[in-house]
Amino acid sequence: MKRALPLAAIVAVFCLMLVPQFGYVPVWDGRVYADCAIGAAANGLSFESLRCAGHPSQGYAVFLALSQLIRLGDVSLLHLTNALLGVLALACVRAILASVFPAPALARELDLVTLACAVHPVLLSTLLQVNIDFGVYVFFFAALAALLRERFGWTALAGVFLCFSKETGVLAYAVMSALWALFRVAGDSGPPVARIRRLAPMWVTTAPLLLFVVHVLWWNATHAQAAVWKHAWQHGPLDGFRFFDLTEPIFRSYAAGIFVLGFMWVLSAIIGADLLAAGARMLSRLPDREVPGADRRPLAFVSVLTALLAYLLTSFRTWSNLRYFALLYPLLVLLAFAALLRLRAGTPLRVASLAGVALLFAWASFRSADPVSRAVYGTFSIGEREMYRMASISGEYKGPGRDELVYNLEFTGYHSAQNALYRVLHPTDSTSIATAQEARREVFSPLDPVTLRRTLRSGAVIRPRYWDEATLLAAPVSLRPPEVWFLDFSYRPDADSSLQSLAGIYRESAVVRATANGHTIVAHRLDARAP
Repeated sequence: MKRALPLAAIVAVFCLMLVPQFGYVPVWDGRVYADCAIGAAANGLSFESLRCAGHPSQGYAVFLALSQLIRLGDVSLLHLTNALLGVLALACVRAILASVFPAPALARELDLVTLACAVHPVLLSTLLQVNIDFGVYVFFFAALAALLRERFGWTALAGVFLCFSKETGVLAYAVMSALWALFRVAGDSGPPVARIRRLAPMWVTTAPLLLFVVHVLWWNATHAQAAVWKHAWQHGPLDGFRFFDLTEPIFRSYAAGIFVLGFMWVLSAIIGADLLAAGARMLSRLPDREVPGADRRPLAFVSVLTALLAYLLTSFRTWSNLRYFALLYPLLVLLAFAALLRLRAGTPLRVASLAGVALLFAWASFRSADPVSRAVYGTFSIGEREMYRMASISGEYKGPGRDELVYNLEFTGYHSAQNALYRVLHPTDSTSIATAQEARREVFSPLDPVTLRRTLRSGAVIRPRYWDEATLLAAPVSLRPPEVWFLDFSYRPDADSSLQSLAGIYRESAVVRATANGHTIVAHRLDARAP
């Protein structure tokens, strides 16, 4: 009971930050994964229906789909499912901390470490933006917690869900298991045969990897699409790795998102100071420092695991979506706490540092207020506030970013501002709404006929006619709507000229602005010009 009360308080804070957002209807990639779960619930759960966006995601997507069997299209049930899984992840993080730092005197500080993980902006935004990387995060820590306690059956069970969340889950599980086997063999003295025999209890941990291999072979033999996702330009999944190119813009964007964004630079500074101290002692040939209250082997294991995963995950270059690295953030918080102990920071300083980091993370979850992140990324106006230009380093999107903007909870304003605008416009099934083609991707949805809010339901809803400048220009004159509301989203490309491109066939007759949660959407009423 004594240990349950702090965890209950952490869960309460976690829920207080999330519950007000349970009405958020995902946009961009989040909409793809939400539709996948709803479609699986509507059409029947199967390996095919639970495979989302070309990924082997069945182990995680099944939980989202089961929630939709209660009420199809209810987005709050998707968020509730993720919140419950998030609580499981936090409990596992706390168990991992107890395994690495077993000293009873550190219990209060470990609770603060867990709190910092609970309010981390990237983890909260990854939870709300429905996606399979959140499943990787949850089941990774479930498997790691069991592995550190050598509960290998539970490790294997969590590993099955981890491997069948996304391909990166397979990588994380394989690295975790192999590294623990190495530590188990090398940790004690004895003849080589006796050391190898210590691996016998771990045999069950190979089951998730074997199941995944069997699944891949079966899927590739019976389906046209490959089991493992890859870029359209890749011949195979390994083509996406750039192991030795550490100057590429995508890698620099990855590194900034992991080690700088949203006050992560504070933790990076603590870890960096510890590494500098270690280097100075090494040059002076001084003995290694102890970490008071830590179990040496688990701490060494987690430290090496974090370094390996950071290198491997950032070696696969795609887009600067921080959800790809969700499992790294709690590990870095853990290492920062270990650094404080190794640097001999006193208890008051450690408590103040951890509480301060948790407060900074909570603030960063709602505001893009980190001055270092502003300097690194730059900012753009969303109406009443500014967000970071997340694509500025890599240049992968010719504007501030799209899915890259899912780094804290501010991105949900694109949902809220649309709701505020629709309450003003009162759209119907015959209303035509458009936006720039580059900004349109999965940003529109059906509307509730009573509240005029965006919804994921498919029945008894309003379905406006959604367009972009390309479809409007390509439409025959007879089918072109006589009146269009063109929405100007703040994340559109910088050099966007989509509205101007319509000047030959439409004239602007009115402008309406709607603001919610700091976001402003400008709606231009366009009336068709006479032929």
